Amino acid sequence: MDDIRSIVNTITRVALILTSVTLLVWAFLPAYREICTGFVIGVLIGLINIRYLAVKVTQITEYVAGQDKGKKRLSLGFVTRLCISLIGIMIAVRFEQVSLGATLIGIFLMPVLLIPVSIIHTYQSNKH
Repeated sequence: MDDIRSIVNTITRVALILTSVTLLVWAFLPAYREICTGFVIGVLIGLINIRYLAVKVTQITEYVAGQDKGKKRLSLGFVTRLCISLIGIMIAVRFEQVSLGATLIGIFLMPVLLIPVSIIHTYQSNKH
């Protein structure tokens, strides 16, 4: 469980760094504000989805290990994560100040970044 938490904490730091850099671009380059706004919304929604998935994986792991016998119905919350993503997409479609393409890139970038972060984390934990 500590591995999942540390990976999620690392991806959270990466997301916050990406958001900070994007907000700096938004502040200093007004021509790219639409793209930056969409990207920030997408990255934050992708981060929420990853953190939610980590909670669900932890719950399923505890259930399988026999630590939590009260719950009978568990899933990975795909529908919930899909609906959270759809909220971000609806925001991008509704407001013309938000780029739909940048929002989609931000949403899909976080799970893609999760792969190298997990590989690096596993390599570093096996090294010690």
